[in-house]
Amino acid sequence: MAYGSMFFWSTYPIFDNSVKKYRLPFLAWYPYNTKISPYYEITYVYQVFGIIFLATTAVSVDNLIAALNVYIGAQFDILCDDVLHLYDVTNEITNFSEKLIKCVMHHQLILEFAKNSNCFFNWIVLGQFFISGITIGITMFQLTTQVVPLTSEFFSLVSFIMAIIVEIFMYCWFGNEVELKSRNILYAAFKSNWIDTSKEVKKNMIFFILRCQRPLKMSALNLFYLSLDTFMKILRASWSYFALLYQVGSRK
Repeated sequence: MAYGSMFFWSTYPIFDNSVKKYRLPFLAWYPYNTKISPYYEITYVYQVFGIIFLATTAVSVDNLIAALNVYIGAQFDILCDDVLHLYDVTNEITNFSEKLIKCVMHHQLILEFAKNSNCFFNWIVLGQFFISGITIGITMFQLTTQVVPLTSEFFSLVSFIMAIIVEIFMYCWFGNEVELKSRNILYAAFKSNWIDTSKEVKKNMIFFILRCQRPLKMSALNLFYLSLDTFMKILRASWSYFALLYQVGSRK
């Protein structure tokens, strides 16, 4: 989606024949005249390579954040399976206790890794949420008031909006999956046959269950949780920005 948007942005002056007017893909100021050749062609290629670099960087960062969340979710799946089959592996109480301790340690390692990962992309996701919400609203306003429908520029803006929506959806979807998978640990603990274990093991199991009652929520500086609810809030905020701009623009 990102590279499709990049392609449309890089080529719409060609498809619209606005290259004859020496129009660049992006409005920018340069300390030389870009309306003459070969400065126009050089600047055009420079902007294309610039957008390729930015798109590649954005996709790489987004994939890294998604991969971190997928890894955390996979670790929760492994832990969930271990907790669920604590008593299935052996009937010896001592082994049950040892395996429970390993599960608790595994859970702590997952939480520590998730904390470090969250610290890594805190500011990235927070900035992306704010910028995306405003950008979607402004771009929708451009589509409805300033761009001729079904032109190359129109499709460029549409692909740009779709790329942003997919980007924030990736953040929210995988973050939401982490929360759901962390909740499964609690259910797996209840389903593991620990009723017939010793009093000490039962006590440890209760403490583990109490700890698992609070699901892991990935966030952006604890202001926004990465969840589908946050995704819908961003879209609603974008629509509010668009409605405000459209209302102000219609009065002029």
